Amino acid sequence: MGLAIAQDLAGLGAHVVAVDVKEPPAGLPHAVTYVQADISDPTAGPRAVAIAQEASLDGTVDMLVNAAGVAWFTDPGLPPPPLADGSIADITPEAWKRVLDINLTGSMLMARAALPVMRAHGSGVMVHIASIAGLRLADGSLDAYQVSKAGLISLSRALAAQYGPDGIRSNTVCPGAIVTPMIAGMYENDPGREASMASRVPLRRVGTTADVCSAVRYLLSDGASFVTGTDLVVDGGWLTNMG
Repeated sequence: MGLAIAQDLAGLGAHVVAVDVKEPPAGLPHAVTYVQADISDPTAGPRAVAIAQEASLDGTVDMLVNAAGVAWFTDPGLPPPPLADGSIADITPEAWKRVLDINLTGSMLMARAALPVMRAHGSGVMVHIASIAGLRLADGSLDAYQVSKAGLISLSRALAAQYGPDGIRSNTVCPGAIVTPMIAGMYENDPGREASMASRVPLRRVGTTADVCSAVRYLLSDGASFVTGTDLVVDGGWLTNMG
């Protein structure tokens, strides 16, 4: 998801500093500077912000998109991953901590690193990729993930309320069933699962990263200059079927 957003924004003319713990992907646009780092490391945010300031003509950081997210689920018929998510009763403390470190604490650290620069400039926009899982009660399958995304939604609202007077906006995008690298393998292991998922969506398809990119683009734009503290759901109507 994050890579698709970075490439989309670069295509619109933005200079993007992308932060990820993985090795740099091949074929990155020249407008994307890649920083290999773990966002749960408190030094990663200041490092990325400093690089963005150096690349900027006026030393500012105009936008922040928090798109990091992990969910270690167990596929039927496969052994559970080392840090498998699950119910409160089943998940290990190590798995719980790691999910929240990346999905929530890492996003907080990135926002905290960008805030001083945005406040000094008198403007800034933050978009955080949450999930519809953060808007509904957990079902026991991915409790750490769902708690982390609910926390991210609350973090975004806190940023909007506290730093709106500084000209800073903060919103979330809450995707539903989206085909991302994180779940593509799940569909490959169970070819019927994507069709089953699509049947539960009123629009009768699962979403794409392009759908999420469009929402991010809107919230970052001047067209959303009076939009802050809100959650833009991109789920094809999934939540309407959940009551």
